[in-house]
Amino acid sequence: MEGFLTFVIVFVVIIWIARRLFPFLLIRWVRKKMGGAADPFQRATGQSRGERFKEGDVIIESGKSEKKIVDDNIGEYIDFEETKTK
Repeated sequence: MEGFLTFVIVFVVIIWIARRLFPFLLIRWVRKKMGGAADPFQRATGQSRGERFKEGDVIIESGKSEKKIVDDNIGEYIDFEETKTK
């Protein structure tokens, strides 16, 4: 009987702590996700650097260089040529 009461008390305490802690963890997770969502807008408008652009301005950002997945030593390049058959 003593083990059962200990189990019930520990279970109730764990549930109580989880109910108190869950809202804070959920808010933190949502803020973290929403903070990343605003990032592309700020980069596109230049607001993150404090720059203001007028409508119609052309903004060129250098893209990331894409690395090859396949090594140059693997395979060979084949140039196919289309031919018309009658």
